[in-house]
Amino acid sequence: MTKMTSLARGKLRRFTAGMLAAGGASLAGAAAPTDAMAAGSTTPGFTSGLAIYAKFPEGLYYINQTDSSFRDVGGVDARVNANILFFYYQSPLEVAGGAISFVVAPTLVDVSIEGAQHDFGLYNTYLAAQISWPITDGLRFGYRIGGYVPQDDSTSLDYGTIEQRAGFTYLKDGWQATANFMYGNPVGDHSSLAPDYFVGDFSITKAIGKWGLGPVAHMSRDLTSPGSSYRKQSQFALGGLVSYDFGGATLQVKLTKDVAQKNYGGKETAFWTNLIVPLWTPEAAVAPLVAKY
Repeated sequence: MTKMTSLARGKLRRFTAGMLAAGGASLAGAAAPTDAMAAGSTTPGFTSGLAIYAKFPEGLYYINQTDSSFRDVGGVDARVNANILFFYYQSPLEVAGGAISFVVAPTLVDVSIEGAQHDFGLYNTYLAAQISWPITDGLRFGYRIGGYVPQDDSTSLDYGTIEQRAGFTYLKDGWQATANFMYGNPVGDHSSLAPDYFVGDFSITKAIGKWGLGPVAHMSRDLTSPGSSYRKQSQFALGGLVSYDFGGATLQVKLTKDVAQKNYGGKETAFWTNLIVPLWTPEAAVAPLVAKY
């Protein structure tokens, strides 16, 4: 597989997996290669709609996350399709009353830039450990430390990222609300080419029988400039979520649209899906990673 053009690599920079990671993919970079050659590792929006910091029955859960995103950058059609293979283990361990869980998420991406090369391959794998504490009835606070493994090929970043996440999840009476805040710091030989970044994901959903719906939002902002020619990027997007509980498996569908952006070259539209399946649990009752109570 040949290397992507510098423009195409720029478009990929803010893509990730993410949780819950990472978290499909979002397009980053600017209208020309000189505008921005790198950006944050995590894609905003991946964790909205998920009860990130809730405590679930001990077991292994699988979330198949997809994202198809489009951005018209100066008349150039830029698209990214991503498929995150997200594995979440809720352990029986507790520390100071906090529930411990672990995450691993390899991701496949398909990048297409009009007039440039088309690339398909593996994005940087995300690894993390998490702890969450009960605050009040239905409300929990959580913290996650993790990051992305460096990988040098056409659909990944050749530096790593250490990322810290913290936020709140409310899960009670059919309501689910999550605010998840992420700070990323690039590390490794080529990390000087990328900025520190901040990402926030937000959602409020209500279960009505087997259905669920509500608004979602996400934002991102570069915190540092890795070079004199780098133009800091930021965005804010709004959208909606619809989910359906099949009894054991849950499907979420989201549609988001940028309402404001800076130095991306154009506003992005993204279509997301989350298929949530419990793979193994010693508990008889299995709670998926979305609200249904």
